[in-house]
Amino acid sequence: MGDPLNLLAFVVSVGLIAGLVLSKRLNVGYSLALGVALYGALSLPPPELTAVTSASFDVRMLNVTLTLVLAISLSYLLQRDGSKIYSGMVSLGARAAAYGIPAVIGLLPMPGGAYVSAVIADPLYSKLGLESGHRVFINYWWRHIWIPVWPLYQGIILAAAILHSTPVEVIRWTWPASLAAAVSGLVTLSAVPKIAENGIPRGLASLWPIALIAVLTFLLPLPVAVGSVLLLYAIVERVSLRELLGAFKHGLNPNILLIIIGSLVFSNYISATGLNRYLSEVLRPYGAIAVFTIPMVIGFATGVEFSFVTLTFPPLLNLLEGYMLALAFAGGHIGVMLSPAHSCFFLSAAHFKCEMRGVYRYLFKAIALEVPIVVLLVYLLMVL
Repeated sequence: MGDPLNLLAFVVSVGLIAGLVLSKRLNVGYSLALGVALYGALSLPPPELTAVTSASFDVRMLNVTLTLVLAISLSYLLQRDGSKIYSGMVSLGARAAAYGIPAVIGLLPMPGGAYVSAVIADPLYSKLGLESGHRVFINYWWRHIWIPVWPLYQGIILAAAILHSTPVEVIRWTWPASLAAAVSGLVTLSAVPKIAENGIPRGLASLWPIALIAVLTFLLPLPVAVGSVLLLYAIVERVSLRELLGAFKHGLNPNILLIIIGSLVFSNYISATGLNRYLSEVLRPYGAIAVFTIPMVIGFATGVEFSFVTLTFPPLLNLLEGYMLALAFAGGHIGVMLSPAHSCFFLSAAHFKCEMRGVYRYLFKAIALEVPIVVLLVYLLMVL
């Protein structure tokens, strides 16, 4: 099959995935599995299809699967410390807590996690007198500033696997995107009043598992780092066997497992068909623009935080060098944040009883600031 036909097969497959996700007929995992199967069937002869599929189930897939299962299980357990996190964050000041609570909860990669931070932060937002759209924006935006840098996020883990790298190496190039998101998220800071609010500083100690993972990520393989912290947390906090089994039940979500398998098989299919090489030749004159806009479009179309990694990094592989990764993550982040299909968006809006369209004026302000910041950072870092 020729390169243009492989590209057509890719577009059709991605269209199928996006269509199924947006129609809500199937969840992301099953939609991805069907799209990947379609691309493989259209692009590879049966003997090669079988060989590439079999070769995909390797140590890399095992490491990625184990890491995500452990990360989601730990995140589930850490939800029980919500009141301690609230008290600890408020001790730093009400203004800092307004942004800090969703940011801290954002370090726990769980589906629909913005709802968890919304419940925890809601009493503070009421005391601050924030209108509903502003509440949604702060909770939703700051929940997701870590997408380009936190090693437990699915996007980072999958990007490292697709790029045959490590999460630490990926973060080395993507941090400008996270910095730009954080700075632009302060666009409404002046509208948040300063009030006196009491909290207990020792509540911040409940964040020790997150801090320990941040350190161990640089010292140990990620599955070992996350598994060690999970075990230590279970011992220190005396987690019952029932709670532990419940956490692993969440971690072994079939949807998550299908996403991991589908992502890595898709990557290998694209490599085997040579689509990544073909697209790198076609798009190289528009490299930075393509690397930014294609993940943004896919992120917007699917509304899934790591979809832009899964669907665009394999074909763009040869263009994702150095700080180009920051542009790709920034584009993906913007697309996902604007998507009305993003579960965190509509769950957060539902909790605060706000129409989603009332949040866009805040989102547009933040994104209007994020784009020039990340472009300037990447330009300076590539030139210097």
